[in-house]
Amino acid sequence: MSKEIRFENRIIVVDSENHQLGEWTRTSEGCFSVLIDGKSLNVEAIEGPDESGAMTVKVGGVLREVTVLDERALLLDKMGMNTSDSGADLQLCAPMPGKVLSVLVKAGQDVKVGDSLLILEAMKMENVIKSAVDGTIEDVNAKAGLAVEKGELLVAFKG
Repeated sequence: MSKEIRFENRIIVVDSENHQLGEWTRTSEGCFSVLIDGKSLNVEAIEGPDESGAMTVKVGGVLREVTVLDERALLLDKMGMNTSDSGADLQLCAPMPGKVLSVLVKAGQDVKVGDSLLILEAMKMENVIKSAVDGTIEDVNAKAGLAVEKGELLVAFKG
């Protein structure tokens, strides 16, 4: 599981699978005090973030890699939209396990941000999955009536 830390319209996603993250405050330029597992640790920005949001920080004297995302990048990540480093194809993966009720797009179709792509039933609720990007549909793997697992490729976009 990851934890989001919000600061100055940026979001830092920290891998917190084995740690409890708590309150944090800025102590000086590039330095923060963060509660991790109930202990106050100093976090210092060392390098980055680069164009992908990767950043090196020093936590308790140990270098760590974290990812800094803006609101749009976080939304794309949560919706299963991944971009490759080359800026090529985008992929929409199932954000949760469920059953595809209907597919509203086809290969070759142009879509805009907010256009409905498909309807996914999960936990007895119908979820309209919308496009988070402007682009052209390259391939549609989702089929009406079929069950999908979280992370399964549903729609591929041309880059």
